[in-house]
Amino acid sequence: MRFVDANVFIYVLVGSPREDYETARRILRRIEGGEEAITSTAILQEVIDWLEYNGRRREVGDFLKAVNSYLTLRKASPTWEDMLSALDRMEEADLDYVDALTLQIMAREGVEEIYSNDRDFDRVPGVRRIWR
Repeated sequence: MRFVDANVFIYVLVGSPREDYETARRILRRIEGGEEAITSTAILQEVIDWLEYNGRRREVGDFLKAVNSYLTLRKASPTWEDMLSALDRMEEADLDYVDALTLQIMAREGVEEIYSNDRDFDRVPGVRRIWR
């Protein structure tokens, strides 16, 4: 099972840059086709925040409905303990808070691979970033 980062969804919503859009679309097609994956409500909130910030508030419902249609995509909620532990991960890996929270959720769920274009994950031991 692989974790799905926010940029996968955002590249599909934006439709560009072309190469990243195509990669993100392939990832979501694999999940549509039955590949088991996981994301978090924090990631979904990050995408919603992006939509609202970019004047695309009307697309929030469509986005959530689309995510809900991925039957093999688990949506994990961070616990309070995850949120506190992410503070340590921020320092350890020099990451922003949401990335650190993502790592904490991945660890809790036993996930070692992440679909992401964010190269910050490359410097985290025990995590394999996949962008293809």
